[in-house]
Amino acid sequence: MGLERTICVLNGKETVYDTDAFTGILACIAELSGRNYKDDAETTKAFRIIADHMRTSTFILGDDRGVSPSNTDQGYILRRLIRRTVRYGMQIGMPEGFTATIAQVIINQYKEAYPELERNSAFVLEQLKLEEARFARTLKQGNKEFEKVASRVENGVIDGLNAFHLYDTFGFPIEMTCELAAERGLKVDVAAFEENFKKHQELSHQGADQKFKGGLADQTEETARLHTATHLLHAALRKVLGPEVAQKGSNITAERLRFDFSFGRKVTKEELAEVEKLVNEAIAADVPVVCEEMTVPEAKEKGAIGLFENKYGERVRTYKMGDFSFEICGGPHATHTGELGSFKIQKEESSSAGVRRIKATITGPKA
Repeated sequence: MGLERTICVLNGKETVYDTDAFTGILACIAELSGRNYKDDAETTKAFRIIADHMRTSTFILGDDRGVSPSNTDQGYILRRLIRRTVRYGMQIGMPEGFTATIAQVIINQYKEAYPELERNSAFVLEQLKLEEARFARTLKQGNKEFEKVASRVENGVIDGLNAFHLYDTFGFPIEMTCELAAERGLKVDVAAFEENFKKHQELSHQGADQKFKGGLADQTEETARLHTATHLLHAALRKVLGPEVAQKGSNITAERLRFDFSFGRKVTKEELAEVEKLVNEAIAADVPVVCEEMTVPEAKEKGAIGLFENKYGERVRTYKMGDFSFEICGGPHATHTGELGSFKIQKEESSSAGVRRIKATITGPKA
C-alpha cells in the first residue's frame, strides 16, 4: 500500500495530503496564493498537484547526480513536472518565483534524512527559478497558440502534429495539452503525437548512446588519452567546485575534449587555473591507469563515481588513477597518466541551464 498511504489510514485521514508529510507544503502554498486548500474542488486539485510535483522535482534536482530540466532523458520528466506545477500555480495566483520558495520548505523538512537536498540546495533553487521563468515567458504565447488550434478543430480532436508543435515550440507536455483540451470538451490524438515524439526520442537516444560511450569519435590512442583526461578533469572539478559537480556528457575528437558538467554559475579564472593545475599534477605523477571488473555495489562501496547507471550490466569496469580519479567507465584509456603530456583548458562556457562546458587539449607524450 505504500508508507504514506499506511500512515494516512493509521491516522484516520482522508488522503495522504492531510498527513504531516504535506502539512508544511500546503501551508506554504496557501500563504503564497492567499487561498485555502479546501476553498473548492479546483483549488484543492491545484494545491495537490503543486505539492506532489514540487516534492518530486525537489528530490530529482537534489540528487547528487544533478539532473536538470531538458527536452530529453530524465530531464524531460523533470521539466514536465515543473511546467505542470507552474501552470496550476498561475491558475491560483501564485507569485513569481514560488517554486523555489516551496522547494526551500521541502528541503528544510527532509534535509536531516536526505542531506543531499541541503548540500545541493543552491542548484535546486536556481534550476527551479530558471525553469519557472523560462516557461512563464512562453506559457502565454502557448495558450494563445492552443486557442488558435482549438478553434480550428472540426471533429473534436486535436491532431498529433499540432500537439507536437505545442510541445516542440512552446514546451507544452502532452499531459498539459490533453488537460487544456478536456477543459474545452476536446480530445487529443495522443497516438499520433507519440509517433512524432518517437522520432524525437530516437535522435535523443542516439545522443545518449554516444554519451555513454564517452563521446568518442574513434578508438585511437590520442582519443584514449583525451578520454583519460576527462576523468582527471572531472575529479579536479569536483575537488575545486564541490561534489555537486556531475558529468552531463562529453565529446572527444583527436584534437580536443569537450566536457559538460552540472554547475550553476560561470567558473572563475582562478578556479579554472586550479583545476588545470590539479590535472597536470596528476599527469606529472605518471600513475598507472588500473582497470578492474566488479559489480556496481562493489564499485560504489570502494568509492567509484558512476554515471548513466541505467546502462550498466551486472558487472562493470572501473578505472583508478592513483588517488586522483576512480570511475566506472567502458571507454578506452591510456595505460599511465604521464602519457597525456600536459593539459590545457581552452574555453569555459554555458552549455544549457545549469550546465557548463569546458574545451581542453593535451600535448600528448613527450618524445
